[in-house]
Amino acid sequence: MAAFDLKILSLQYYTYPDAIGGAWKVTFELNHRLAKRGHSVSVITCKPNEDFLDEESIEGVAFHRISSTSAKTFWSLARSLWQKIASLCKEGPIDIIHVHNPLTGFIALLHPALWDIPVACHFHSAWYDEEKINRYGNETSGLWQGLRDTVALLAIRLMEWFCFFRAHRVVVLSAYSLRRFRHYFPFYGTQTNIISGGVDTEEFRPAKDPMERETLRDKYDLPQNTPVLLTVRRLHYRMGLENLLQALAIVSKKSPDAEFLVLIAGEGPLRETLSRQIGELQLQKKVRLTGMLSQQSLPEYYRCANLFILPTLMIEGFGLSTAEALATGLPVLGTPVGATQNILGSINVRMLFAGTDPDALANGILDYLKNPQSFSDLSKICRERATALYSWDSAVLQIEELFTQMKK
Repeated sequence: MAAFDLKILSLQYYTYPDAIGGAWKVTFELNHRLAKRGHSVSVITCKPNEDFLDEESIEGVAFHRISSTSAKTFWSLARSLWQKIASLCKEGPIDIIHVHNPLTGFIALLHPALWDIPVACHFHSAWYDEEKINRYGNETSGLWQGLRDTVALLAIRLMEWFCFFRAHRVVVLSAYSLRRFRHYFPFYGTQTNIISGGVDTEEFRPAKDPMERETLRDKYDLPQNTPVLLTVRRLHYRMGLENLLQALAIVSKKSPDAEFLVLIAGEGPLRETLSRQIGELQLQKKVRLTGMLSQQSLPEYYRCANLFILPTLMIEGFGLSTAEALATGLPVLGTPVGATQNILGSINVRMLFAGTDPDALANGILDYLKNPQSFSDLSKICRERATALYSWDSAVLQIEELFTQMKK
């Protein structure tokens, strides 16, 4: 238990288990583990839809949700967020503000009741960079839309920088993220801490024996004797999923007799595009879009798979799904983007694609299909590396120590 209890206000636009995503999972894991250590943790977040309660406790964390309708515009979000803050402040003084999302952070930090409270910002990635990719992607826009996007991106940068200026400490997930942060926010004096994300190595574990994998494959209607390749991604442009599908078409053309099934788990704005692309490339028998997986089924899908693919096109601050795959003893093939290059390259360089383009992805997948045993032989070291390096207990102790210092 902690030396003394802290009252922590966590701010995130969405959070797990309401929505699936690496940053949202990191937020939840830190919050509920801090609560388990005796701290009072409240999170203000937005509902992805109206299926969720306004208020509830999940694993010791008090969830205060803003309606999905209010979250759609800046001013309605601000009004609802300030109401939640005012209500929380009536329950007693807040010791630490933990900002995971710059939009909710910016709005919250303008509230007078929070002006004198120490702030820690978690830099999962630059909101500006992600929004720029989401707005422009690989398409061009008209003049008027281009002007609107420019203004919106400027506002995003100012909101993000405001949070960093206000922060007493900034937490990053990797050395790569630290370099990105220093490039994005090159102002002297901001104190930073590298605290890696983690993985629950009991939840994400290898199959106990071949029978368990067979049982799980039957459960999810997966073929028993076909290599299953899994990727778990939000369906956004920067995730490289369109390139992955093009790569699979190349694989099928170069090796028409190759047997494999690729599972793409996740939801997002590209779902219809990907579904259409699967049809156009005649990959219906080779690729399945599973949608968002439940908390129970996600680790089971990892145990069903033979290989994990991380086809990221841009920005990979840590890669929580990579850590989950490694903990399951699942070899990973990832693009040399962001932190992935160090995480996988330090295990075996064969786990890195030569690039991010479809040809590079296709060559890596063909290499696996020609000699799957050489990748399976890496299973033990993958599990060992995840267990040694990606412990949530270690991450929470570091966060707790940081917050304690800030409180003093």
